[in-house]
Amino acid sequence: MTNKNSAQYDAKDDVFARTAESYDMLCDLFSLYTHRVWKTRLANEIINNKGQVFLDVAAGTGDIALRVAAYKNNTKEIMLGDLCPKMLEAAKNKAKRKGLNCKYENMNAHNLSTIKDNSIDILSISFAMKICERDKVLKQAYRVLKPGGTFYCLEAARIPIKWIHKLYLGYMRLCIPIIASIVTKGDKSAHNYLLKGIQDFPNQEGLKKELEKTGFQKVKYKNMTFGIVALHKGIKS
Repeated sequence: MTNKNSAQYDAKDDVFARTAESYDMLCDLFSLYTHRVWKTRLANEIINNKGQVFLDVAAGTGDIALRVAAYKNNTKEIMLGDLCPKMLEAAKNKAKRKGLNCKYENMNAHNLSTIKDNSIDILSISFAMKICERDKVLKQAYRVLKPGGTFYCLEAARIPIKWIHKLYLGYMRLCIPIIASIVTKGDKSAHNYLLKGIQDFPNQEGLKKELEKTGFQKVKYKNMTFGIVALHKGIKS
């Protein structure tokens, strides 16, 4: 399952630290604001999940976790983990402005060494799997989840209609470099990560099989916006 061709994070070229302040704007522009709908749907899934201990890995600026924390009847213990301290700082600032309480920890989704086995009810990752070694993320998620715990992955996918998918990739190759260059003042690495990750990422059935190979059961996925993204869900047996 090793995915050697993934657009992996390079700590020496810390694109996320450089783009932390503009990251939310980039997401809005890249997706034409549609990412907000996708993330809200994932947050609603987590809110409706009875599990109480929730960890969002590769959390970035906290879009998923803070949506859950903002739910008026929220009783969950929420932790955000990310490898980039500046991303976590951006998440903290957003939470502070909104009066939300969460825990934050600098952690690598490949090695959740500070998280005990069988200690998490819900674990999510969104729009980061394409730059991770998926086998490592899945094995760590499986380890830390309690039996019966739920793993969620929101990620770029393959539009089932091939000609629409080709049009979408054409938009990504043409428009995103221009948008990213303007917002980041010429820093090309932001869109390079995104484009390579989308092109190399498996289709919905492929990722489903990877979850099942790790040991997750009852694996399902939902396509969103014609299949531009998909939400995968698996249960630890």
